[in-house]
Amino acid sequence: NIALNPANPSQLVIGWRQFDNVMSSFRQAGMAYSNDGGLTWTNPGVVLEQGIFRSDPVLDYDTTGTIYYNSLSHDALGNYICKVFRSNTGGAAWDLGTDAAGGDKQWMTIDRTAGVGSGHIYSAWSPFYTSCWPDNFTRSTDGGSTYNPCSNAEGGAYWGTMAVGMNGELYICGADSLTDSLIVSKSLDAIHATF
Repeated sequence: NIALNPANPSQLVIGWRQFDNVMSSFRQAGMAYSNDGGLTWTNPGVVLEQGIFRSDPVLDYDTTGTIYYNSLSHDALGNYICKVFRSNTGGAAWDLGTDAAGGDKQWMTIDRTAGVGSGHIYSAWSPFYTSCWPDNFTRSTDGGSTYNPCSNAEGGAYWGTMAVGMNGELYICGADSLTDSLIVSKSLDAIHATF
C-alpha cells in the first residue's frame, strides 16, 4: 500500500509484507519512505515491532502530515487483531502503536474534510476473521490515541475498501457474503458512525 502526504506531495510512504525469504511464510511490517516525490527511497528495514508477525499493511495521512500504518497480527488465541502506528517524521521514526481491534483484510481511511468527522480514522475488516466477531468496524476520534470498541457497519461488506466523500460521508465497499456480489454501506453521521 502506498500513501501520499496531502500537506506535502513530495512525501510518500509505502508498506509491504516483509518475508524473511522466498521459502518463508513468516512476515513482518516492511516500509520505506520518500521525500522527493518517489525519485529516491529510504528503506530502514523492519522498524515496526521487529520479530512480530504482521501482514495486510494499510497506510494513510491526516491533514497535518502524520502517517498512520494499520497492520494485521494475531493475539495469543490466534484471533486476528490490528495495531495502528503513527509517524510525524515522514516515516523516519514511528510510535509503539495503538491497539485498534480489527481483523483480516482490514482497510483504513482518514477524514481529511472540514466536516463533523474531520480527523476521524475509520477501519473496517472481514467479520469472519476477527477478535470481535461479529463486528467489523472501529474508529478513532482522537488522532489514533484510542479506538472505539468494535461495532457493526451495517451491510457486512468484507474484503473491500473505504473512502470519505467531499462532505465527510463514509463509504465501505466490499463483498456481500449473502449474495456473492458487491455491497456499499454509507454513513452520513460521523458522530455516531451509524450506517
